[in-house]
Amino acid sequence: MKILPSIVSIVHSLLFLLLGINHGSVSVDASNDPPYSETFPSLNDAVSMARLSKLVYKFKHDRNFTCADFTSASGNITKEILCEWYIHDYSLGTQVLLVSNKEEKYIAVIFAGTDDIRTSLEDTNILTKEFGNNSTVSLSNIDQQYKMVTVHGGFNDAVFTDGIWDQVYAQVQNLLRQHPSYSLWTTGHSLGAANAILAATAFALLNRDQRVLSINFGCPQIGNHHWRDFFNSTSPLTNNLSIWRVVLAWDLVPRLPSYFFYHSGHTIQIDAKTNDLEVYYEHYGEDQHGYAGVSIYWYSKSYAWLPFALNDHHMYKYLDHLERIEPKLWVQNFYETHSNFHDDVHDDFPDDLLLPEEKTKIMVE
Repeated sequence: MKILPSIVSIVHSLLFLLLGINHGSVSVDASNDPPYSETFPSLNDAVSMARLSKLVYKFKHDRNFTCADFTSASGNITKEILCEWYIHDYSLGTQVLLVSNKEEKYIAVIFAGTDDIRTSLEDTNILTKEFGNNSTVSLSNIDQQYKMVTVHGGFNDAVFTDGIWDQVYAQVQNLLRQHPSYSLWTTGHSLGAANAILAATAFALLNRDQRVLSINFGCPQIGNHHWRDFFNSTSPLTNNLSIWRVVLAWDLVPRLPSYFFYHSGHTIQIDAKTNDLEVYYEHYGEDQHGYAGVSIYWYSKSYAWLPFALNDHHMYKYLDHLERIEPKLWVQNFYETHSNFHDDVHDDFPDDLLLPEEKTKIMVE
């Protein structure tokens, strides 16, 4: 008889109720400030970045667009946003918009996605290469152990070739000198999200005293397992880089490329029907603190539900869901490991992290 585990479970639940904490989440100890990498962004910041990530698509096919055209094209997103700089490299498909906001006091670097997401994820650029430009931006400059960190070659080239990075970096540094109290953001959707994470990492790497926040949408997997491991709790960028990837329902793109690629940053998962939110620590979880990673179904269900899974990828849908979230329901805690379960279905399978209904389904099947 499993009397003791039941008693422990009851006591555990009562403590959660008394403390006013929702079961299934772990809150950061208020007595100890968490590192910046674990500091939750505000809903307002997430919505603002989503609006910018949608806005940048308006200029994608206008070869004559300049910042002088920004006010009329952006509509009434906010009168406080100032277009600072814009570039569109048609050979690489890289599109970058740089704006500032004097009301919310931020500088944002926004990357647009691509029109042909599937081709871009499957072409020859899927081969990995060392992160950065091998000169000013390189993780091996910190330590040679990071030389094994590699990322999707196409994503890396879109940011660090053709002089794009040098231009973006120079423009941002100039703005930071003018507005030293402003926050620095990077954002984007789809492949633009991947570019935003790479750029955020580079900014944080070159400016250790500057905090960089990246909130992005529908981001594909970027690098090898060394890339994934670089962003753990011992990362040298823990105190000045914070990455949050928003995933809507069963959007297929965050599950691509399928093999040998991994995510970095925390996953904010939105339920398309209920708008409920779950937050997964560095996507894969963290056993020491009891933070859960995504379940085994996180990948497989998207493939089972094609073509509807691709329909969840549209940026306007991400924005619509975010704008309907009540501030009091916004993310504050990481999802907790369901420690009452044991690996009794598969000896070598991590079903400790499964929800009760998922575990029941496996046992029946």
